[in-house]
Amino acid sequence: MKILWFPRLQFDIDKLHITTWREMCAEIKKLGHDVEIAIAGRQNNEEIFKGKYICIPIIRIKFFRILSFWTTGFFKFITAYFKLNPNVVILDLFTIWFSLPLIFIPPKKRSLIIVDNRTPFYNSTSQESSMRDIVFKFYTRGSYLYCKYFLNGMTVITSYYKQNVCKDFKFDFSAIEVWGSGVDIEKFSPQKHRNNELPFSFKNKFVLMQHGEISYNRGLFETVEAMGLIERKDICLVLIGTSIAGSKAKDDILLLIKKLNLEKNVYILPPVPHAEIPKYINYCDCAIMAYPNIEYWNNNNPIKLLEYLAMGKVLICPDMWTFRDVIGNKKCAYYLKDNSPKSIVEAINYCYGNRKLLEGWGKEGVEVVKGRYTWHNQAKNLLDFIEHLKVKQ
Repeated sequence: MKILWFPRLQFDIDKLHITTWREMCAEIKKLGHDVEIAIAGRQNNEEIFKGKYICIPIIRIKFFRILSFWTTGFFKFITAYFKLNPNVVILDLFTIWFSLPLIFIPPKKRSLIIVDNRTPFYNSTSQESSMRDIVFKFYTRGSYLYCKYFLNGMTVITSYYKQNVCKDFKFDFSAIEVWGSGVDIEKFSPQKHRNNELPFSFKNKFVLMQHGEISYNRGLFETVEAMGLIERKDICLVLIGTSIAGSKAKDDILLLIKKLNLEKNVYILPPVPHAEIPKYINYCDCAIMAYPNIEYWNNNNPIKLLEYLAMGKVLICPDMWTFRDVIGNKKCAYYLKDNSPKSIVEAINYCYGNRKLLEGWGKEGVEVVKGRYTWHNQAKNLLDFIEHLKVKQ
């Protein structure tokens, strides 16, 4: 099978989120299929994506970025489509309109066309809907209706998301499939990193950790405030990552750390290659994702959640669908009643008080990931859905 995949994926902006497409492409190829994916921009010295990709030139200036992506991306898409003659085309909500010329081809003579939606465009914070949210909600509605009436199907990241789309847009339940995030369990293995020596700064400390994008909607500011309320000096928080271009979240959180005099207890490390993340997760005693309980996160399946579980770490997280669906009532999660600093302090103190039991509790998370959340499982879900659509066509 030949797959042409055209998401709006960008090397500079999406370098912290590109794992999904890199791992899925690799797994699909392992299963004997050809896949060509498009990525905007070029890699720097760091090798974020391995293998061939279709390069989409863009102008890295506000407003011109999306316009240049749409124009050059459309040209690259049409060229690649007729050159490759794929069995399947996968687009997203930014590139869905690239398919317009293809809908005039009789369905049995054209490729299957699927829209993949990894995350909602709107209501990404706990604040009231902004004008941007309203515009993107309208855009999303138009895209879904176009997909429903003119394309072959849709894939989403969680079953919660699928239920909402089917309910709100009267989609045929069989026309939408779920493939979520995954983990490479050979790389994210507790045994593989068990003997790594702790950095000097972490020795004789109870280490909490979160890695990935530093933003305003991931509970990081509340977690830092909680650290300011903890009296013990042998508890530290390690954040690995940075903000996306244009965001001041990292600058603001550094100011908060300084304001609360937490320079010796809260460390912000720069992003590291994804292959090194397991080593850093191994350093921590407990992972923390004190996300706000908002609809946006119920429509997500964060990769870091699965990476912590795969490494045998107990996770402090909100009591919401996204986390309950993965972990259930297993001991590898401490569910926050909310993400206020006071609730986070209670959770940290509980895990600290039971620190000798954490390793045993964390083993349950390893089994959860092995059973449902490998990249092989996610690739199989996607490929099985494609086969289903072929029969339906």
